[in-house]
Amino acid sequence: MKGFYRTLAVVAIPAILSASLSFTKVFAEEPDANAIFAQLCALCHGADGKPTDQGKEFKSPDFTDKSWQASKTDEQLINSMTNGTDNPNYAPVAPFVKEMLGIDVDVKIFIPKVRSFGQ
Repeated sequence: MKGFYRTLAVVAIPAILSASLSFTKVFAEEPDANAIFAQLCALCHGADGKPTDQGKEFKSPDFTDKSWQASKTDEQLINSMTNGTDNPNYAPVAPFVKEMLGIDVDVKIFIPKVRSFGQ
């Protein structure tokens, strides 16, 4: 898993530093799921919910795929974001956000964002 974090750090750190989004949105009293997604998650999952080239290499799901959306309950999404999946390239969300941004998040804030791609 450390290799995963190193790989993402090579991609994520420059993207975070050059992001045009306001960091105040991410570090607000309540974390902004859209801002965090744009700064971290979109590196693999794409800003549009479709996997980027890196995401395809990591076997990230296509959040715009209605059949994928229908196959996952919110509880399953929360579980995978909390505990990880059988994909060795996937890092659980909360520890990843904590390591990259230094903030704690409740992964439930990402459910509406993930679901929005399937509409």
